[in-house]
Amino acid sequence: MKHKYIEAMLIALLCMVFIVLCIIMATPANAYEGTRITTARQDALHEAAELLRAAGLPDDDPAIRALSAEWWKEWEDLSIIAKTIQHEANPEYCEWEHSLAVGVVILNRVASPYFHGDTVKEVVAWPGQYLVSYTYGFENVPRLCYEAAKAVMDGDHDIPDDVYWQAEFPQGVSIWKTFRVDTGWYASTTYICRGIPGVS
Repeated sequence: MKHKYIEAMLIALLCMVFIVLCIIMATPANAYEGTRITTARQDALHEAAELLRAAGLPDDDPAIRALSAEWWKEWEDLSIIAKTIQHEANPEYCEWEHSLAVGVVILNRVASPYFHGDTVKEVVAWPGQYLVSYTYGFENVPRLCYEAAKAVMDGDHDIPDDVYWQAEFPQGVSIWKTFRVDTGWYASTTYICRGIPGVS
């Protein structure tokens, strides 16, 4: 009986080490400049899991595993939005609101029945929209892009929920804002537009 208890404890310890290693491997190296960036929803999921653990539930309990799965899904969404922001409107040289608008366009499309994809990954990977490469390989995404993605996912902005378009030409029904970028080696104008033509 004692052997089984020790064996169970060793398995639990190995599982915990494996989870920690997975978190380290999935987290961009530069996210360790300070605390890890997580969304408000991730924090709530973590707190809920901690309450269940404090109540005596093991890590392999279905409720804790479900919370963990949701935490990782939120992490993937955060990472995809951060990488898309990095390449479309990096806050290192773009206006903060411009960077946020890129992420908001993605979430607005996820919520809209008029666009393909019901998840962040599906919207970003849809042909002709963004590059599929934005949905993987997050090791070189700057921390500032994660901060912008967090603001988007936490709703920490004043960008309308009918902003669906981001391009170097006007689309949709009306222009919400225009952003000009000039880094000295690259210059462009981005139109952030509202509405869907033909939809009231």
